[in-house]
Amino acid sequence: MPGKYTLVKHFWISCAHRVPGAGKCERLHGHNYKVTFCVEGHELDEQQMLIDFRQVKHAIEEKYDHHLLNEFPEFDPEQGGHAPTTEKVAEVFFLAIEELCRQKENRPSVKWVEVEETNEAYARYERV
Repeated sequence: MPGKYTLVKHFWISCAHRVPGAGKCERLHGHNYKVTFCVEGHELDEQQMLIDFRQVKHAIEEKYDHHLLNEFPEFDPEQGGHAPTTEKVAEVFFLAIEELCRQKENRPSVKWVEVEETNEAYARYERV
């Protein structure tokens, strides 16, 4: 029976957002988000990795770090997106990592993504 590899990595990004209908969070504010992801797979790539976690971190950082999330279509209800709640941020990051996994020959899969907004609150997104 073949084994399975699991990779868990976290990194930090800083983003601003507003969440309509969420009390004081309707006002512009920011977070240092702790993003943790889990990737699984049965085969390693030519570098003996499931996925290069630096590539995952770079993809998320390059697009979202030090930006106002509400300006992205995926977080703008007027452009077909959803307000950037912690839950939706976790889902969007999951989808971005899933796309990176699809591009790899060894076909790892993202199991879940957690986005910690504060020391007291985080959201996890995973497929069921």
